[in-house]
Amino acid sequence: MPSVEPGLDAGNLFDVAPEAFLVLREGEIVGANQRAVELVGHDPAGDSIHVLVSGWSAPGSEDAVDLVLSRSGSEDLPVEVRARTLADGTTIVSLRDARELLSGRAAALRLFEAEARYRGLVEQIPAVVYADRGDATIYVSPQIEEILGVTPRAYLADSEMWLRMVHPDDRDWVNAQSDAFIAGKGGDLDDYRMVRPDGRIVWIRDRAFAHRDLDGRVILEQGLLFDVTELKEAEARISHMAYHDALTGLANRELFRESLLLAVERARRDNTSIAVLYLDLDNFKQLNDTMGHHAGDLLLAQLAVRLQASTRDADLVARQSGDEFLLLLADLDPEVASDVIARVLDRIVAALDEPVDLAGTSFRSHGSIGVSRYPEDSHDAETLLRHADAAMYEAKRSDPGGYRYFAESA
Repeated sequence: MPSVEPGLDAGNLFDVAPEAFLVLREGEIVGANQRAVELVGHDPAGDSIHVLVSGWSAPGSEDAVDLVLSRSGSEDLPVEVRARTLADGTTIVSLRDARELLSGRAAALRLFEAEARYRGLVEQIPAVVYADRGDATIYVSPQIEEILGVTPRAYLADSEMWLRMVHPDDRDWVNAQSDAFIAGKGGDLDDYRMVRPDGRIVWIRDRAFAHRDLDGRVILEQGLLFDVTELKEAEARISHMAYHDALTGLANRELFRESLLLAVERARRDNTSIAVLYLDLDNFKQLNDTMGHHAGDLLLAQLAVRLQASTRDADLVARQSGDEFLLLLADLDPEVASDVIARVLDRIVAALDEPVDLAGTSFRSHGSIGVSRYPEDSHDAETLLRHADAAMYEAKRSDPGGYRYFAESA
């Protein structure tokens, strides 16, 4: 920095500087720019720096020191002082209002603290926070590594990763719903599955908000990805409990009745056939009386497996109650329905005839079966059930261990 002679005028470069400058020689102020005059309250040329700045001691470097500036007609002012002595002995001093500095620093500190609190909040919530601009994700929170098994860096670097990780069975409709949301024609996505790199499937609840311009175009999309896997598994367990038998794992009578109602509707529409089989064990009470209810439970559980193995994959096997089972053979081709029903009945009878191991004791069960058919015996679901029940009692009376069709027992 060049030396500055006394008598600085308004045209001097110092006068247009936004910072207050003083020029000293041997402790006396020989020049000041316009900002310094405003800060001091008068032209300090000729004043002693020791009087003007309390505690003055020329710094040995350009490091800032905090001192107090005495001002004309005003309170003293805390200032940040920097000084540099040139080769000719001239010292250039800069003064900055410490209040402005403190204000700026406080604002910066408040901003830093706010950002820290926001980041702390974002990184503590049990969800992935993300922000998308166009086709690119511009921010994703660290939770993505725990929930989806990928690092934020890898996710940000691959714009196709999100859709690629969506379960293949969900991908088309998720992509369609996402496009509709961007176009302003849809709301939140339905829950969907994502596949982690380790192969584990995670259920995701995606809640997004779109920032749009005046034309409705999305300029920024922000959202949260929640891991709802445990919730979905709990819902599945509750649903299973509501529609399945706890002992055998088979469908219960409520699920059977609902399935039969739907099967009848399909049969009317498609001109197909249905068979309802009603099975009641003939010697179950004897087993319970001689070996106890635990043995009875073992028998029911093993017979449930055999009944499922005796039917087609499309057939429904249910436990009605106690030792009674229901079977639904739906969507049968009328031309071959009789043959299909006969084959299933023969397999069931053979399966029941095989001995069952009940904790070391061999037991041979027997059961009577009643059969009703749609459309031969009824066009109504409840009536089909009653007719199958009636046919079962006729089989139990006339041919225990065998089966009867409703028409034969009417």
